[in-house]
Amino acid sequence: MINLYRKIRFRMIKGNKFSKYIIYAIGEIVLVVIGILIALQINNWNQNRIENEALWGYLNNIQSNIKNDLKQASNLNFVLNQLAINTNTIWTLRSKSDFTIDDLRLTEDHLNTLFNLEPFSPNIYGIETLKSTGYIGKLQGTDMEVLLFSYYDLVENINRRTERDKEFIDDILKEQQKTNWGISDETYYNFFKDNTIFNDIKDSYLKKLNSRIFDSAISRRSYNDFVTDIIELNFLGKSIISLIEENKLQATPQIMRSLELYNSDFSDIGQEEVVINGIIPKSVGVFTNSNLGFDQLKYEGNENYIEFYIKPNLEWAAAMFVVDSLGQNVRASKDFSEYTSIELELKGKYGGENLMLSLKDKFDPDDGTESRVDMELTEDWQLYQFDLRQDFPTADLKYLHQLAGFIAVQTRELNFYVRNIRFLKE
Repeated sequence: MINLYRKIRFRMIKGNKFSKYIIYAIGEIVLVVIGILIALQINNWNQNRIENEALWGYLNNIQSNIKNDLKQASNLNFVLNQLAINTNTIWTLRSKSDFTIDDLRLTEDHLNTLFNLEPFSPNIYGIETLKSTGYIGKLQGTDMEVLLFSYYDLVENINRRTERDKEFIDDILKEQQKTNWGISDETYYNFFKDNTIFNDIKDSYLKKLNSRIFDSAISRRSYNDFVTDIIELNFLGKSIISLIEENKLQATPQIMRSLELYNSDFSDIGQEEVVINGIIPKSVGVFTNSNLGFDQLKYEGNENYIEFYIKPNLEWAAAMFVVDSLGQNVRASKDFSEYTSIELELKGKYGGENLMLSLKDKFDPDDGTESRVDMELTEDWQLYQFDLRQDFPTADLKYLHQLAGFIAVQTRELNFYVRNIRFLKE
């Protein structure tokens, strides 16, 4: 082929066809340039393919890390729930005059779980590798970048808090080990088997159990403050996993709106959403109560809803979404006077469950005198809408504190689910 081009050029020059030769030469240059460009394009395409495969390899590693994180978080949440539920039992047992060896076994199980609880320890190998290789830059401007940074900011915060909790419990354990409770190690490990030994040291054991040191340790886990964290953790983690499984870097507008809602700032003006697809913003707190205490209700976050479980045989029980005071001991409120109605999406486990919905301003007393409306749930998701002024005349919308309260009376066992709560202006 090269010899052919040479012969053509030679004949043109020899025949004094210089102008045609120039045109031919330009055409030849163009062909060469096109060939180079095609080669570069192929090379770039091949390089991009290699880099894209590497990127998704890193993302798949992150996906695996997140799945393990969520399993660990679920286990931690389960243990923290059990500790919170059992706390009242421990308070009762340690004040019994007829404290038995079975009571001691229950108490020791609780304390062993409490003192051996490990902090949440996320696997960050995948995200650190993505950063160190520079491939994190390929996610710039994508929803995946926002979700990943939000997820790892959250797990770092959870890890830091649980590490502090562990240090606090370890300090208590070290402090109590300095105290002579009148129980030798040998006796301590044998009184489970021998009632005689147990009776000899029971008073010393109860003195230890009722000390201020153990008060602090037991009180530390009387409430599971990890619940709202695990709701957001599941939302972020499962959103990232879903995108990676679908080979996508852009999420749905609904997912990004949920994230925006969660991170919304705390202002005096009420925002539209209280719950959106099971996500609760930082400015909203969830509290439970009943005639027998808060531990008679349990709630947890699922993929896109919040599940509430109420224990049987209660005179009354309530689950409340309130304006969070951000750690301040005040009854915080927001201005919802521009809104006209509230819309809720709920369902029951079986259908036919009866609840009452209430709203309160920050001045309303906690005596059940606030306005309430009746709701009967179905086994399928259903929208409920109520007029703020007609249905809740006692609530001053300028200073709304309890944004939605669900009340059950004379309960049997009851499960209900909340997916969305929002205020509407029209």
